[in-house]
Amino acid sequence: MLLHHQQHTISYQVFGKGPALLFCLHGYGESGLEFAALGEQLGNDYTLVCPDLPLHGKTSWTDKSFEVDDLYSLLMALAADTTLSAYTTPGTTAPGTGPTPGSRFSIAGYSMGGRLALSLAEKYPAELAELILIAPDGLKINFWYWLTTQTNCGNRLFRKTMQRPAWLFRAMETARSLRLLNQSIYKFTHRFLDDPQQREDLYARWTFFRHFRPNKKRLQQLIRINRLRTLLFFGKFDRIITSRLGTRFAKDMGNETGIFLLEAGHRLLKPSNAATIAKIILSREEYPAGEK
Repeated sequence: MLLHHQQHTISYQVFGKGPALLFCLHGYGESGLEFAALGEQLGNDYTLVCPDLPLHGKTSWTDKSFEVDDLYSLLMALAADTTLSAYTTPGTTAPGTGPTPGSRFSIAGYSMGGRLALSLAEKYPAELAELILIAPDGLKINFWYWLTTQTNCGNRLFRKTMQRPAWLFRAMETARSLRLLNQSIYKFTHRFLDDPQQREDLYARWTFFRHFRPNKKRLQQLIRINRLRTLLFFGKFDRIITSRLGTRFAKDMGNETGIFLLEAGHRLLKPSNAATIAKIILSREEYPAGEK
């Protein structure tokens, strides 16, 4: 489906016809289609609205910047454009009218989409019914990401490196031979650096989403104050985003927060994991601290 929002065109997918609204934000280089398998499992209870984020999929975003308020505006426009029966209590809305005062929605984010979801939760916590984080970026800001997107000199170096990456490849090879860089991260990095177009996309996307910098301490406070149900899923064999980050984040967060380890790597949205993730989302248990 396509939505014309302001001067932009948003491509999005809808899965399920359930009464609760769940926005789903995909990972780097992906699209809303990544949530299809999860939508099949949750479709009786949720309506999943899954946009292609700017600079991804078939979405056309004409502005050169993108901030948390832009994401919120985009999601609210999608809610108004989508035929929905109702939203999560305590509020409901008529189909196609968008959220009404007091209505709440859920947000799920995978990998890069997790960082966007965290930033949205920080700014609009009272509007969320649930925060679902799947191998989420954003629980810790990587030094290299900070350097290349938040500083002028780092961004210039990043740009030049994406144009001429030979020195970086040599450094990565040396680090791997000295066992300073594990094989999983080595392969993951080459996946996005070997092709010139991929490198150009990496520079554009990293720079474009630079305003999404969730404040972990403030988020922890807001989750506690709002008693926001927060579910964190990690892959047991994920070397990119490890469960340790979730354990630290969820410490002393109360029984609304649960951490779950799956027998998987980073790619948790594979169809083989959908039933497990959905079963946990649909349960309404309280979660004592610690991994499940």
